[in-house]
Amino acid sequence: MCGRLVSAQPPAVIAAQFQVDEVVIDTLPPRYNVAPTAVVPAVASTRSGRRLGAMSWGLVPPWADDPTTGPRPINARAETIAEKPLFAEALVRRRCVVPADGFYEWRTSPDGTKQPFYLSMTDGSLLALAAVWERWERRGAPALVSCAIVTTPANETVRPLHDRMPAVLLAHALDQWLDPALRDRRSLQPLLQPLPTGALTVAPASRLVNSTANDGPALLSA
Repeated sequence: MCGRLVSAQPPAVIAAQFQVDEVVIDTLPPRYNVAPTAVVPAVASTRSGRRLGAMSWGLVPPWADDPTTGPRPINARAETIAEKPLFAEALVRRRCVVPADGFYEWRTSPDGTKQPFYLSMTDGSLLALAAVWERWERRGAPALVSCAIVTTPANETVRPLHDRMPAVLLAHALDQWLDPALRDRRSLQPLLQPLPTGALTVAPASRLVNSTANDGPALLSA
């Protein structure tokens, strides 16, 4: 699964890696313990090119009566995303990428305590997390754009920590995922694959990560 992120890079760095044409996000402070419901940067395609904006992490369906109640999934499984009514149309029409420095997973120690681990790209690049998004609107209420990150079965690197991992898109898959002309579900799902073994680096992180009240670069190391 994917339930905690690191998002520490400024918009200019994100825009450069993802070849963004338009930046519409305010500068966010570096964050080392991003939890669901937080605002995350997201790259999506528009008629004028790729746009870097902000979305709330936890997808609110457009038919929801109230964005604070009801289902608000943070993840969508790659194997069933095309079949679930909550995600099927977004898969075809509203795809995006959530850039992240890395993510956390946990291992339970023999004494019952949970040890977090930080996972990031071995080459130092930002992870391109496949996601889908929706826009919720009601008269008299501010519009809400939200997203869910897609997950796949874990690869050999992640499997000792969790049986799921975020779907990280490499260059060719990234271009296809963000191509608004691609609306064939049979072509989209094969893009959602576990990363090759060795693409991620894993290191113990501080147990302060366990509380979302804690933040800062010191969380990245035990």
